Amino acid sequence: MGWAKHIIECHCILPQYRDRSDPVYHRFVAFSKIDESDTVVPSHVQCNNCETVHKIYDLCKSEIIAGKDESAVVEKPSDVAISLPNQLSELFENYSLDVSDYQLARHILDHDLWEQTIILSKETEDGLTTGKVLKILGPQKFRVDSFSRQDTIE
Repeated sequence: MGWAKHIIECHCILPQYRDRSDPVYHRFVAFSKIDESDTVVPSHVQCNNCETVHKIYDLCKSEIIAGKDESAVVEKPSDVAISLPNQLSELFENYSLDVSDYQLARHILDHDLWEQTIILSKETEDGLTTGKVLKILGPQKFRVDSFSRQDTIE
């Protein structure tokens, strides 16, 4: 089974964009499983700004579930954390990762997808991106590495 982290657009607008004539809607990252026929497995996710519930039906596509700001089917980080090793749960909490990262880690561990990485933090300044990445090497083997990359061609 495959997977993807992708962007979902909500109907809410962040405060800094409210006065614009052309609305800039909030976007957030979601994790989706992809089945053997290359179809996204439908799931529910909650906007990290307004808490509206979205039903994901394809990559970067969702429909808002009208009148739902809470749902028992929406996974929260604490729901996923119980299926992860304690050291990963603690690391993710320390870096304030969102639920999509927890879900990705669970998927990697469940499907033995070793050598996969999850970005823990990153900062960009003057065309240079630096940060830390978690590499999942095995069922109980993890490594945090620093990274740096030039994003602009001079």
